[in-house]
Amino acid sequence: MTELLLIRHGLPLAGVYDPGLSPEGTAQSERLAAWLVHEDVDALYTSPFRRARETVAPLERLTGMTATVLDDLREWDTDVSHPYTPPEQIGTDDPRAAALAEGRYEDFVPDLDWDAFRARAVRAMDTILDAHPGGRVAVVCHGGITNTYLATVLGLTTMFWFHPGYTSVCRVRRLPGGRIVPHSVNETAHMIAERAVDAVA
Repeated sequence: MTELLLIRHGLPLAGVYDPGLSPEGTAQSERLAAWLVHEDVDALYTSPFRRARETVAPLERLTGMTATVLDDLREWDTDVSHPYTPPEQIGTDDPRAAALAEGRYEDFVPDLDWDAFRARAVRAMDTILDAHPGGRVAVVCHGGITNTYLATVLGLTTMFWFHPGYTSVCRVRRLPGGRIVPHSVNETAHMIAERAVDAVA
């Protein structure tokens, strides 16, 4: 069995190009690393976007591993020539804020080529799964990629179907026969708890 830990990046800065993490996002990534370092992760992967690379950095430091940058893990906002605003910080007068509040996630990115995005998400995860048979891999990416990949695994027609928390973890497993199954969605225990190390298998 191979397990992927799909991790949304920490809270980024707003209003800058290809943003790094905010102070809160940095704290989130530190808590995530302290939590996951006890899970015997075999490899690390990250989106090329700065907010993802800075999220994986504390885990690199604690594990001594270097994350592989995989371009296919990038988010739908591939044009980093415009200042980025976290979805949660979009002004209430922006129609995208209403779309998010009402769960109409597709309306948030109406011009997205959904078929190409789904294909890229699946290709990214297949690449990682194939490279680490029997391993556990932490993959720092984005909410859209995680949504779309899990929707594909679950057979959902709606590709954006839940709102992952910053540094949340979703787990999928490839079973020995090749079937891929979801194991958990939106884990955020590391944000409020300390891990009982002796309880980790």
